[in-house]
Amino acid sequence: MEQADHAGYVAANSADMRAQSPTAPFRQPGELIEAELELTRARIRFALAERDRRTSSEGGRPAWPDEFARTERVISERVAITLAEGTDLPIVWLEDRLGLGPNERRILWVLLAHELDAISRAMLREINTESCADPTTDTVRVVAFGQAHHAEASRLLAASSPLVLGGLIERTDTEATASDHRKTWKVARRIVALAHGDLSMDPELFRIATVVPPDASALGIGGRGIEADPDCLPVLVAALRNGLHDDRTVVVQAQRGTGRRTLLRAAAAARGLELLEIDVERLSATPVQLHAQLVALARDCRLFQRVPLLRNLDALAVPPVTGDQPAPSLQTDRLDQVIAAFEGLFLLATTSSVIPGNRLRKPQIVEPRPLTGVQLARLWLRALPLSEHEADLIATMYPVAPSLIDAAASVALAQTDDAARAIDPNHIRIGLRAVLDGQLAGLATRIETAQTWDSLVLPEDQREAVGELLARVAQRRTVYETWGLGSHVGRGLGVSALFSGPPGTGKTMAAGLIAKQLATDLYQVDMSKIVSKWIGETEKNLARLFDAAEAGHAILLFDEADALFGKRTEVKTSNDRHANQETNYLLQRLEAFRGVCILTTNHDSAIDEAFRRRIALHVHFPLPDVNERIHLWRAMLRNTVPVAGTLDFAGLARKYEMSGGHIRNAVLRAAFFAADARTSVTNQHLFRAAQIEYQAMGRIAPSSL
Repeated sequence: MEQADHAGYVAANSADMRAQSPTAPFRQPGELIEAELELTRARIRFALAERDRRTSSEGGRPAWPDEFARTERVISERVAITLAEGTDLPIVWLEDRLGLGPNERRILWVLLAHELDAISRAMLREINTESCADPTTDTVRVVAFGQAHHAEASRLLAASSPLVLGGLIERTDTEATASDHRKTWKVARRIVALAHGDLSMDPELFRIATVVPPDASALGIGGRGIEADPDCLPVLVAALRNGLHDDRTVVVQAQRGTGRRTLLRAAAAARGLELLEIDVERLSATPVQLHAQLVALARDCRLFQRVPLLRNLDALAVPPVTGDQPAPSLQTDRLDQVIAAFEGLFLLATTSSVIPGNRLRKPQIVEPRPLTGVQLARLWLRALPLSEHEADLIATMYPVAPSLIDAAASVALAQTDDAARAIDPNHIRIGLRAVLDGQLAGLATRIETAQTWDSLVLPEDQREAVGELLARVAQRRTVYETWGLGSHVGRGLGVSALFSGPPGTGKTMAAGLIAKQLATDLYQVDMSKIVSKWIGETEKNLARLFDAAEAGHAILLFDEADALFGKRTEVKTSNDRHANQETNYLLQRLEAFRGVCILTTNHDSAIDEAFRRRIALHVHFPLPDVNERIHLWRAMLRNTVPVAGTLDFAGLARKYEMSGGHIRNAVLRAAFFAADARTSVTNQHLFRAAQIEYQAMGRIAPSSL
């Protein structure tokens, strides 16, 4: 009798369960959604009727109606036919791509009905035993499973269930230790959007990730394709041969801006794989938010069959700083969390300083060679209206990273007349400045040099050493590429020089003149912004500094370098150990640096011996002799300065043994004396100014002329 009553109930509600013939495909996604919602409404009505029956004290426990299972089978058969005909139903991806079984699907549709259908929402709230808007665990359980399968329902609504771990359903109550019957649930917004046919990226992920569809135009090497090491792309394409089903990590390891992601994108395009490019640096440092972001990213990769590509993994190589307190530990746990979030194939673009090692699943590491001058010339030729000769010249003058070429070219084009579209090196230099100033902001400051080589007074040997430095920079392409000597050198293809000597002897001026001669920019490193008391922060700042300078072909100037490049000490405390670790990192980074780095110091004996071995040139700037001081006094007083009488430069040079910097200060002081007295500069002004400057140096000389 009881079974007959239930059959009658189902028959009375059959209008709400119109699954139709199992041979009819779903023509529109809305048809499938309505069929699932009708079935769910029938389940909810059955649960309400069962609640009323128990309230009226009717005995016995009813069986779950067979009609529900038959309707589920009909829907599944119609979905299979629809897919076989080539019609794509995004809502089916939940079952097909996420591997959901019928029980998980049933729970998902109960919560979807709460979001999509006002009638279902009202009935579900009527079933709730708690005064809350969202369905409780008990409500979901009774609608999805009736009075059976309590253990299965509890498993699928536990924190470790695939539905929760996969970010498909979420708890809405805030009580961490709430009893199961008081927990409330909702379906994730991404799933609701999928039901509505919205395939755009989750708004919460816009800042973190970018979808990169396979681009067939990026498959070539050279020509109009990508510019890269020609041996790398075939290796990467072969590594992706099994596509999404391969449980491995493919790593391209090189310096920033050298085309790592371009190579990975091209390899993915060759295999027809869509990428989800994730900026690790933008991930939250808060554990709860980080977990939510990773769940959403992994869910999107599975739903849309995208391969995750992680960039800026270097951000996890050092501990973050929150407020004025350091993080309690290094970010190895955070790195593990990021890597473990993704199943199957995923791609990494890292620098050589970040190798996750055994944390990666079946890693295949590819290290592309740097681009040649010919390849860089082709990139400049594509980015700007240049002749081949001009592009080759620009590539020689500015061997910057590929990532900067397009950015600098855009700024350079904005400097030209739209009609003429004529590009000259100065436009390109402005473009590079615009990019580099932003990347080096807070770490280094661009300095301009107004002096000429006539202002720099040096002995012949030192001038030749500075000339050798210029030749090393200007002729690197010829020696390393054309003549092939770069393959013998390996690491250390950059140029580093140490300028030592007393204050004011022209060390910083020489660095500026070198940059001016090479038509590049000189950035003076701000030591106060580089060195940090927090462990790992100094290395992070140095990495950012060297990466940006190398990519943009800028010259780095470390003034008073002994503060950072000083000798390592015997380890007696933890501070000594951390200071030595910073020095060791700096040694490795300087050796791998491919740009130009100039160190200046007044105390060259304080420089660590290991740095000396890695420095290509050491130029000592001595105090000028008498003849050189005569030249400096004369050069400082330009033709535009009014003078009176015959100036005794020889007397000044013999009496005051000063460097060029102090002579410059004395000349400026004399000029202000004369300007204030509204007269021309005289010997008296010069000797008076020189006397004051000499005393400021801690030296004593007779005050008479």
